[in-house]
Amino acid sequence: MTFRFVRARTASAACLFLLCAACSSTPQQENVNLQAADTSPTGSFFLGARPVYAHLVNERGGSWVFTTITSSDAPVNSGYLVRLNDLTPAFDTRAAECTPQVYPTEHRCSPLHPFRDKDTGMLDKIINGSIAVGTAGKVTDISQSYETTFDESAFNQAVDEALINSGLDNQRRRLISLLDAYEQEAASARIELSDMTQQLSATRSSANRLELDIQPSIDGLTGYYQDDIDFAELVELTSVTGGDAPTVKLENRETLPCDARHCMTAAESALAALRQDIQSHKERFSAMMSPGARIYDVRCEDTSYGHYLLSVACPEQITASADGAAELPVHVTILSRDFEKLYPSFDLADERLRVTIERQSVTFTNATDEYITLTAQTIYYNSKVNTTPLLIDIPPGISITRDIDEFVSQSINIESSYRQMTPDKAAGTSFQFGIAVRYRIASNPDEMTLHHMQSFNVGCVIENEVDPESCSPPATADEDPQRTAKWSEKAGSRAM
Repeated sequence: MTFRFVRARTASAACLFLLCAACSSTPQQENVNLQAADTSPTGSFFLGARPVYAHLVNERGGSWVFTTITSSDAPVNSGYLVRLNDLTPAFDTRAAECTPQVYPTEHRCSPLHPFRDKDTGMLDKIINGSIAVGTAGKVTDISQSYETTFDESAFNQAVDEALINSGLDNQRRRLISLLDAYEQEAASARIELSDMTQQLSATRSSANRLELDIQPSIDGLTGYYQDDIDFAELVELTSVTGGDAPTVKLENRETLPCDARHCMTAAESALAALRQDIQSHKERFSAMMSPGARIYDVRCEDTSYGHYLLSVACPEQITASADGAAELPVHVTILSRDFEKLYPSFDLADERLRVTIERQSVTFTNATDEYITLTAQTIYYNSKVNTTPLLIDIPPGISITRDIDEFVSQSINIESSYRQMTPDKAAGTSFQFGIAVRYRIASNPDEMTLHHMQSFNVGCVIENEVDPESCSPPATADEDPQRTAKWSEKAGSRAM
């Protein structure tokens, strides 16, 4: 009997030692890495080729939903990770021996964990009576120790609810199929396109002459365009020489992570874009492989060209074949235009002399049967004034034409230039313009002056320059361009 008692006490002491260690006040730490959840594709119910995960979250209203869908099995800060392929938990489902203390909700020992069942502790059963001897020899009540196990039924119910609330009840299989198709088609295309680049490098030939068929298109301020752009000057071509072939640049449109409610749309869009990208690469590579094909890098950029400010778009590369011109689409948007030496159409006359300004030319017409001598002309442009002494004889009934540059100064050239104009900007801008001509007729030594000033809208003047006579400036009641010449004394006329 003594021998059995000793053995019994020895066994009891060993159990109590383990029990006291379990009753330590330090919160239990779960070593998940020792027995992590298996996420490898196993079983006949696993959908797809790679694991796809969803965050299972209980909303404030109490409903279960899936929020984010991802390819990562990293633990989440809130909610529970579910493997969508087979709707199994991707978190720790092992049984846990627990002691009363405060646990995070997601902890296996938490009484609030929605997927754990609480049961009588195994240690309580061992000591049979719910008492143990502590380290100081005192009797300690550990009847509150408990065990939790995974509640598969509650988990399955939450997953079913989340599938419906997130719209994945009927779309889960298709979503996983789309994600797999994207990965498989992208990988296959990279291999195929890589083979095509090697074939291209082996079969490429070069030629010394390039024939281009430039196909321009224009938008923007097309009303300002006057067929004066050489589109070939807007692009720069560089031959792709040697054995180098263009690299395969399939754009990465990874769908995951994504919002569970919109993941299907994102996956469909990504797959469609990938297929379009693959088809575009194949067509380009096939064209490059034709006999005598040459590849050129094309460069174009926004630029100032002549009087225009342009936005220019062109393809990154073109392929020229040996049997025809290479098509090069060039799209130009006219953003604005500069107008230099902007002068209005102007007509001023009396019964003897007519002065006409048209497209930067000044025409003097003698309407008499006598000689007319021009002695001076003055141009007014806003506050800028320039007077040019003259000695020009005009026979009866004859017209002579001079360039307006003969009668203007540098300050007027600057004043009459308008930079980066648009129709809206031009419509809100105006200027004052006028001329004065001093002359005399052969039968009368006294000099006369023909003079008039008028306000002009820049937008209207531009319209007439681009499309003559397309705009008629409104005339005010006190502005009559048909002015009668005024007789003046010689001394007074010299002061003009």
